[in-house]
Amino acid sequence: LLSPSPMAPKQQQRRPAAAVAVKKPAAKQLRSSAKSRNGRDSFGLDLADFAELGEFASAGLEATRLALQRASESLADGRIPISGSAVRLTEEGKLEVVVVGNNGRIPPAGSLESGYPTDHGETGALRLLERPDKVDWSRTVFATSLSPCVMCGAAISWLHSLGLRRVVVAESSSFSGTASMLAALEGMSVVCLSNVRAQGLMKCFSCRYPWDWAADIGEVPPANDKLLRLLQSGDVNAFARKVFAQLDFLGHQVAVVAPDGKIVASAPDERAQCGGNETRSAAMVAMGRA
Repeated sequence: LLSPSPMAPKQQQRRPAAAVAVKKPAAKQLRSSAKSRNGRDSFGLDLADFAELGEFASAGLEATRLALQRASESLADGRIPISGSAVRLTEEGKLEVVVVGNNGRIPPAGSLESGYPTDHGETGALRLLERPDKVDWSRTVFATSLSPCVMCGAAISWLHSLGLRRVVVAESSSFSGTASMLAALEGMSVVCLSNVRAQGLMKCFSCRYPWDWAADIGEVPPANDKLLRLLQSGDVNAFARKVFAQLDFLGHQVAVVAPDGKIVASAPDERAQCGGNETRSAAMVAMGRA
């Protein structure tokens, strides 16, 4: 991954408020799941699990339910069962779905689409938001089916800078992630559940597709060091100048380079056009395209 300059956020340029990707869900969207005899719904959730969130407990439950529902659908489609969801509690006490997304590294079954490597559960959800800076994050709960990785933890930390103060992690025994890092953010409440349904989803996928699971949580080392050896034996500066010249010609900031030294994908920084959305940074987009 190469960039000729530090990838600092550019000055944000505002778009009309009409571009906000927040919608009011139909009543059926926020319908409570059927309760079992022990008072928990079909995903093993109960309002008491979210007591730490105070008046936002219902938003936390709904966001977690939506994340687990999407994760279940993803697994049924042979995809990674890691999803993210955000639900806002309005001043009138109603719940509004802000966004629901899922891990997109593996494309849908039977689809001609390619996977999008930088779409993890959380970043996949955030990339759907055209103007995240227009969301009232101070009244929103973000939930994820698995503890966030470093990349997703950084994305949620960015949401903290926009006002997010409530996060739910459905399960972290399969992957510890960055839940503790998020909990250390000023004013942030992180509810860490040990949800049996979420644990089952992760266990099922990791047993069926062990390599894909290991790759997703960063346990698969690089398989080809040809580019590294090429750089060690040659003129690194000359190689960089060649890549940067191509980036300048394209008007892009970041390139993903293959082992043979050729550019696989490149991208401009799109954050200024998307309310500062960190998932639209040049690095994230270039790696997604690759």
